[in-house]
Amino acid sequence: MKRINNLLLLLVLVLGGQDVQVSSSFHLPGKKINTKYCRHQQQQQQQQRPSCGIAASRSTAMKISSGGGVVGEVDSGVGEVDKVYRRHADGRGIKVSIIVGVITAAMGYLYGKVLSFSVTTLWHTLPSMLHMETLNPTYFITGICTIGGLLMGILSSALSSSTFTVADFVSLFSSSGPKTLPSSRVHLLPLLLLSLVTSTFGFSVGPEAPMVCAGALIGASIARYWYGENVDNGNHQETLAYAGAAGALTAFMGIPLAGSIFALELTSSHAGLNKAGGKRALSSTIISSIAALITIRAVFEPYSAIGGHFDYGKVVALLSGRTMIVTSVACGAGGALLGTVFHKLVAIIKKIAWNTKIPPIVNTTNNNGAKSDSINKKKNISWIRPVFIKTLIGLLVGIISSNYPQTLFWGEGSLQTMISGQQIAFIDTKHGLSHLLTSSALVDPSLPFETAAAAAQVGLAKLLAIALACAGKFPGGIIFPLMFAAAPLAHSISSLLSVSSGLVPVIVMCLMAATQASVTRTPLATVLILSLSASAQTQLSVLLPGMILSSYLGVYFSSLLSRNSYFSYGW
Repeated sequence: MKRINNLLLLLVLVLGGQDVQVSSSFHLPGKKINTKYCRHQQQQQQQQRPSCGIAASRSTAMKISSGGGVVGEVDSGVGEVDKVYRRHADGRGIKVSIIVGVITAAMGYLYGKVLSFSVTTLWHTLPSMLHMETLNPTYFITGICTIGGLLMGILSSALSSSTFTVADFVSLFSSSGPKTLPSSRVHLLPLLLLSLVTSTFGFSVGPEAPMVCAGALIGASIARYWYGENVDNGNHQETLAYAGAAGALTAFMGIPLAGSIFALELTSSHAGLNKAGGKRALSSTIISSIAALITIRAVFEPYSAIGGHFDYGKVVALLSGRTMIVTSVACGAGGALLGTVFHKLVAIIKKIAWNTKIPPIVNTTNNNGAKSDSINKKKNISWIRPVFIKTLIGLLVGIISSNYPQTLFWGEGSLQTMISGQQIAFIDTKHGLSHLLTSSALVDPSLPFETAAAAAQVGLAKLLAIALACAGKFPGGIIFPLMFAAAPLAHSISSLLSVSSGLVPVIVMCLMAATQASVTRTPLATVLILSLSASAQTQLSVLLPGMILSSYLGVYFSSLLSRNSYFSYGW
């Protein structure tokens, strides 16, 4: 146990960057102590404590400065009973964190298999059944996306009372006070269904965010079952919700530890871990993430290869410190600009699509006591607007995708095409489409970018497709979509500036990191995701320093460019 605690303490010291209170035992919520005995101890010591639960168990704390150094220790004088309690709580907390990791891993794995089958059926099997030689690619892609929008409009209207989105997750966990999540029995299946339809029909938002929400719902439900009506159940729910989010994200992406840091950074409005969640949930999220990874690699996919698969190409032999810093600063500023343009564009489209003037409804009654007809009309037409808006957005996304088919889907499966500047053909990737379905493309996805304008077209088309999906309230994540949009823009800039080929991988990775981090405010998780998803041939020792700098600068510059952000954070 001491070894685990030491490793976790080392991780926090390495992360640094913010003032946090770290429990010397890295406490995990567990069994309550005897409250009568606690009150007896309080009377003997004539000392007030905030509670006999979690707050009383934090006997020793260290104040860690932004540089990671220990400022001082505080001993609260907790007796042997609290020490015994902490040992039991740690053991019980580890067990429940492992359970959460295993369950969310199974859920994420099953969801991934269903999604893969759905995408293959819709975009490969169906065109074959419709006789591909006579199929018009423009009509097919546009029609599929439009049908997807219509279906999402109907489903979201029918399930409006059961939706739980990543915006809800961020708003709830970034606010102060105990956290209580809705029931997974009511919200989990609608959440997964809406995400499945969104991703299957080619919209440019990914399953990462729904995985975070689904894992959080499962974790909170396990907390309610495990701890019952504990007085500190809100903190238990918060801890295991973070653990569930980490486990689900780890299982879906196959990347250890990144899911833990992402969940805790996502709910912070600055470049750092959530203060409250980080103190209580860091160790639990790491344990859950490890348990999820072991479950996937040892049980569900024991023979699959370990390691990342994105190849960034050969980097210049000697990258000087000055070149690295200049590139990182420029990409940090560029990523912040792209991120700001993106979330401003989403806000504008949302305002146009959803902010309509609705005549006031007066709850009047007639002589017979019947409600006013205006209320009944309102109820009857309330579903029309979401169906119309989502269908229209499906049509617009379909038009974009028929002209730029490489922008279909959330981007993880075809990201290698953009990283390589289309040196790797779109058809050769996981989400690649047949040559017939891409025959109407304005920029051929099977050939390398010929000009800077061609690369810029693809990047901007992807950015617009993401913004439309987000503004249309299609549930999904933006981690890989934003990275996908940034990569061709990096190639475009490199071409315009006549940058040497050895420096292009640095620019591509740095701009991808800065753009994604500036929007989600998750710089460290972004670094981990890009690093752990890179292939063994990628020269990470050269790319990593610049990527770290550009990620954090992206968050910093974006806060200077705009006071608003993509998410609404609670206080």
